[in-house]
Amino acid sequence: MLALLFSCSTRVETGYEAIGLVNRIVVDSLDLLRERASFSGKPSGTIVLIGEPMRCVSMSEKFMEVDEFDNVDARVLQDGLPDFAGETIVSLLDFSLAPYDSVFSVGTDTLFFREAAIRNAVAAIDTSIGCKMLVICSPLLSERGGEDIEDLFGRIDCDVPVVYSSDTAFSFTAACYKVMRDRNAFTHDIAFPKARLMSIPEGGGDLYPASRLYDDNLVPDQFADTVGVFAPKTYISHVQNKHNTGRD
Repeated sequence: MLALLFSCSTRVETGYEAIGLVNRIVVDSLDLLRERASFSGKPSGTIVLIGEPMRCVSMSEKFMEVDEFDNVDARVLQDGLPDFAGETIVSLLDFSLAPYDSVFSVGTDTLFFREAAIRNAVAAIDTSIGCKMLVICSPLLSERGGEDIEDLFGRIDCDVPVVYSSDTAFSFTAACYKVMRDRNAFTHDIAFPKARLMSIPEGGGDLYPASRLYDDNLVPDQFADTVGVFAPKTYISHVQNKHNTGRD
């Protein structure tokens, strides 16, 4: 089930009701969030992945290497060039709830996940990231928080498509590729994809951090080692970017 939601009509038809957190932050900080949104949705921006850390880096690896389409005319044809050539894939890692299925199994209510989705989305439009596409990698977070993120983005005029699905067989890379083609949202840079690993303070920290996202300062050492094994292209690119820029 793909959800690329750009209007309120679908939510009305399904009886969607906004959660208090969305209502509160829109009332309290609309100008601030709109300012952040104005830096998002641009072709030069990044594809941001949110959800459980391991799902994010696994998805990042797919974005780094997938070659299903002809990059010239979008035919379903491998052309020897990564589909997301020239793009930067940001894995926004939130370790406070992972693994989601374990947290949910002990009785955590749906509201907990819906609020977690909003906190991740607010972090994703931090001005240091420049998000142009948001991908929710985890089925649980998709099912319980996807509509809330779309609701928030609509209220703050954030022109960032949200791609999410509760179907574990869903192809996120194909969906993102098609949306980006339709929106002419590719950078068109002639370069291999780049990866960044970023993390946010436990529990989301301040809901409106002023660029308080840190690359791997909050990433456990054992997790970084795991990324190197299971997502080598992501890990190598992240390390190279940090070395070349001192931050990215």
